[in-house]
This record gives sequence, C-alpha cells and structure tokens, in this order.
Amino acid sequence: MKKTVLFCTLCAVLCAACSSVDYTSRRKLKGIDYSAYENPSAFTGISDSNNYYGQLPDPSVLGEGGLPQEEQPVDESADFTSEEIAASYGRYTDVTVVAAAKRVKLGASANSKNMALFQNALDAAYKKALRTYRPSGFTYSISSVGAVNPLSDIEVSCILGEQAANEVGQVTCDLFFDTLVQQYNTLLKEAQNNAAL
Repeated sequence: MKKTVLFCTLCAVLCAACSSVDYTSRRKLKGIDYSAYENPSAFTGISDSNNYYGQLPDPSVLGEGGLPQEEQPVDESADFTSEEIAASYGRYTDVTVVAAAKRVKLGASANSKNMALFQNALDAAYKKALRTYRPSGFTYSISSVGAVNPLSDIEVSCILGEQAANEVGQVTCDLFFDTLVQQYNTLLKEAQNNAAL
C-alpha cells in the first residue's frame, strides 16, 4: 500500500513538473533574445514567410558585379618557380620521411605500467630533441612488435621533414633515441625503488 501511494505521488510530481515547462514562452536572458528562433524569417533575413528559403544574396567574395574576375592567360614561356613556393618548402609542403627507427625492449613481462613509463620517457625525449635542433616536421610513431607479449618490444620511428632529415636528421634521431632509453631506464628504476619501499 505504501509503495503504491509513493509511486503515485512520484508520478504526479513528475507529471506536474513536465507540464509546468512552457517551451513557447521565451525569456530574454543576459541580452540574448530567443524570440528570433521562433520565427525563422527573423534571423535569416527573408521577409516572405511563405518562401522560407527565398533568394540568397550573392556571395561577398565575388565582388560587386557578382561574377569572378577573369584571370590573365599564362604565357607558355613563363617560369613557374615562385618565391612563395620556394619559401614555404620547409614549412608546409615538405615531405616527411622516416629518418631512423629503433626497437626498444621493455622486457618479456611488460605491462601497462611499463608502457606508461615508456610514454613519459618518449615525451621527454621528443621535447629535448625538438628544443635542441628544431627540425621541421619532427614527430615519431610507435608500434608494438613483440611476438608473445605485444608490449615487450616497441619499434619507435623518428620522422622528420625531408629537408630537415638531410640537414640535422642523424643527430636529432640519435639524441631522441639516446634520451628515450636513458629516461626509460631512469623512470623504471624509480618505479622499482618506490615499489620496494
């Protein structure tokens, strides 16, 4: 009996709460007028309420005439090398290449904790190599290559822009891999010492 009364009371309260919400009355809160959303023509700029989509204005990028400017014909003997293309080569259009790859052994019993330590070491090594040589397009990729335990061996690829790979690729990747191994070993020893305490 008590459960039935409680259930009926709960249903009545929910029904009363739902019916008291009036979505048609909009209030102006903090300078925002929500009444424009009730009438689509108020915010689309269309005056005819029967034609909702109406005529759209001409795009502003075409200018006053509404038609694009005619391009000048290109001379066949023109030189197609541009200063803009040559200047942006090292920034945006540079092809990335794998400059070096290294297999790092985390151990046969590696688990997610080892992988978290490895990721921290990887981040530290990346930041150090990036700060030291500032190569363009520098990034890395990792893939698990362990036979039995996928986390036991991790292959790390040092990826650089083609121009940076030719200029500072070897020293950048060497610093990256050396720092990675040192940082991982340091973090692993600290974790083992903390676990022993």
